[in-house]
Amino acid sequence: MSDREKELLNVLGNHPEISIKELVNYTNYKRESSVGRKLHQLREQRILDGPLYDLNYSKLCKNPLHKMFCIIETDNNQEIVIAYLKLIEPLRLVLSVLSHHKKVLVAVFYSSDDVEMKALLQLLKDNNIITDYLIRVWCSKRMVENPNFFGDYNPSLDNLLSPRDIPDMSLKCHDTCWNECDIAIIPYLRFNDTKLIEILRKEKNLHRSWTYEQVRYSREKMLKHGLIRKDYSIYPFSPDQCIRFGLFLITEDTALMQRILYNFARGARVYKEYVLCEDEGWVYCVCHPSFLKDLMRKLDQVEEIKEEEIYLIRTGSGKYHFARYPVLKYFDFDEQTLKYPYHEYREKIKQKLEND
Repeated sequence: MSDREKELLNVLGNHPEISIKELVNYTNYKRESSVGRKLHQLREQRILDGPLYDLNYSKLCKNPLHKMFCIIETDNNQEIVIAYLKLIEPLRLVLSVLSHHKKVLVAVFYSSDDVEMKALLQLLKDNNIITDYLIRVWCSKRMVENPNFFGDYNPSLDNLLSPRDIPDMSLKCHDTCWNECDIAIIPYLRFNDTKLIEILRKEKNLHRSWTYEQVRYSREKMLKHGLIRKDYSIYPFSPDQCIRFGLFLITEDTALMQRILYNFARGARVYKEYVLCEDEGWVYCVCHPSFLKDLMRKLDQVEEIKEEEIYLIRTGSGKYHFARYPVLKYFDFDEQTLKYPYHEYREKIKQKLEND
């Protein structure tokens, strides 16, 4: 990758709102058409994805809505487990973990009732679909750091405890009334269907006829009030040169945990997401394999980290990966609430258990 390409990706990763015209001014490219062609090429190489619009789910509704990680162990074929998980509509994502000793999946759900969500997983465990599960509920917003292409691809962790001004990670509350057009277009924005004319076409196929101005206004309204945030997802290398892992960390102090999450691989040629989960921290990274080689040894040398768990994610988008749009059809516009019908999911699971 040339220095000019690296510079372009650095600017885009740090300033997702920037226009093509401004990219010309901030880089060594001389024409907008050259920048456009290069961005198209980087998307085709699967190094660049976006723009994407991250959903600030805590601002979506008045009732509590959580996002939760579920670490799921099973003795069954993972395809069987995923088929059951898909019956739970607020399932957002499933990733398969590489493990030599047991079959492990990481599932991510939206939850309007954590007790009911746990009961569904317990139902699967009681019927031997899964052997165990561990739930971790998000309690902060998801922070994203795109790679610094001039940074170290195998960074030191010597600065994990260095004092820093930590960005605000707090979850914000519902403070704006959302209408039908707002809610309808959210899934398209999250999955990079960001051309408004494409959204209009797909919505028309669903017999919903918004105007271009309505869709444009909804997107601007959601950006203005912080329901969505524009971002890019940028791989530090081509996908076949990268590995992906998730890491849970435990310390005795939340403020210290935030500092460690913030400092972890900061300024390196590493894609990083991090979030607080009650008394734990979660870091997800896409990086060069050499960074993982000595990672656990480096973490073991930090006395303030009491426990760590690492999950190496299967690469690619094979049969053990699943992702879908957020399910928002249960949004109550009068009450501004979103509550999922867990009793229906329970019945669907029971019916599938009987049929299988």
